[in-house]
Amino acid sequence: MDWPMGYDGADIQAWTESAASAYWWPLLGWTAGALILLFLAVLITSFPVRRRFWCEQAGREVEVAFEEDGSAGLRRLIAVVSCTAFEPSTHVRCDRACLDRDVSSLAVRGRS
Repeated sequence: MDWPMGYDGADIQAWTESAASAYWWPLLGWTAGALILLFLAVLITSFPVRRRFWCEQAGREVEVAFEEDGSAGLRRLIAVVSCTAFEPSTHVRCDRACLDRDVSSLAVRGRS
């Protein structure tokens, strides 16, 4: 079969470009959406924050895991997840005064 004179293949090229873009844009949109959701999940998800300090109630040095709440940069401590002053450490039975104080300033300095 002979192609008509003057045919440059523009129809086939236009069809392949439109078919490629028909698959490209949804893939790009899905990837962008997944990245946005991942970013939001990282901002929302909180991990326990561990601090080591002297506890007046226990009368000794303790390591406490706190749960934080709030957006990045504005987080505050809202709960005690675990404390080494108790056995098991997840069964905390005190008034949790450490939540009301700035425990970063109470951190025990490294021992020599």
